[in-house]
Amino acid sequence: MTKKLFKSLTIVLCLFSTLTNLSGQEKQELDSLWNDWNFRISPYFWFIGLEGTIYRPPQPANYPIPPPPQYDIDVGFKDIKNSIKFALMLAGQYRNKHLVAQFNYSALILESEAITPFELVLQDNIVKLTYMAGDLGVGYRIIKNPKFEFEGLIGMKFLYFKIDLRTNLLGIVPIDGNRSKFWIDPVIATNLRYRPHRKIEFAGYADFGPPFPDNINSYQAIISAKYLFTKTFMIALGYRTYHLDFPRDEAIFNGNVKGWYMKIGFQF
Repeated sequence: MTKKLFKSLTIVLCLFSTLTNLSGQEKQELDSLWNDWNFRISPYFWFIGLEGTIYRPPQPANYPIPPPPQYDIDVGFKDIKNSIKFALMLAGQYRNKHLVAQFNYSALILESEAITPFELVLQDNIVKLTYMAGDLGVGYRIIKNPKFEFEGLIGMKFLYFKIDLRTNLLGIVPIDGNRSKFWIDPVIATNLRYRPHRKIEFAGYADFGPPFPDNINSYQAIISAKYLFTKTFMIALGYRTYHLDFPRDEAIFNGNVKGWYMKIGFQF
């Protein structure tokens, strides 16, 4: 009787162990399937804000009094949303077993009416700020297990700022002025991803531009939380900050371009 009971228990334990292993293997294969992608393309919208200093605003010809040498600004998205004339934001990534390549691009044009102390002399004062920036990186997938991934990248990023001022002298004579700056710099960067569940992913990105040889400091950081509705379609919420520090005689804007963002992504 004891031998028969022992034999029955052994069979039950073996069946339970087999079913558990099969279930675990099936779950692991399913998780792996949701993370089995090579391309991601993600249109997004950045609820952008500006905190810093604008240096040497443009001075139109015949301007009666020179503008101040700098303006300190601290505006959030709610302050500038009505001034947005154009916005385009896109991110993409490719990866294989060992390598990764990615890009980020954002463009924004703001235009608003400026109120000046010389309103009786200068009328219809329109200020337009154009911002375009992007980064491109390639790197190696250093850690790539199903739960945690770490990648190191090298690449470049660029920035274009332009400020235009249009006005009318005495409401009759149109005058305008502008200043612009284009900058490109090498960067080193990292990607981090943590997947506690096949449908949930937490990600982080950071890059740093060395201050040599142009004496310009820059860095960027992005954090996000993604939810995959299907193996192809996802949505992400995150926060992004882009810091710039140019020498004052070259600068148009120094400070942080920052804000929350929402991204819609497709992977395949």
